[in-house]
Amino acid sequence: MPPIPGDEALDYLLAASGLTINAEQKADLRTTLEALEVMKARVRLPRGRMAELAHGFGFTEEDL
Repeated sequence: MPPIPGDEALDYLLAASGLTINAEQKADLRTTLEALEVMKARVRLPRGRMAELAHGFGFTEEDL
């Protein structure tokens, strides 16, 4: 996983984007960034076709 930006880098990115946020919003943003990194790592794991809910139906021959 790439590292979460430090305070200085995050301040720079926010300023470059024209956003002004308070300390509470910045803490929420950092929590969201951490959760996104975990999610991105999980999404990139190999999965079988049965991991998709659309493929999870249990049809029998009689149903078809």
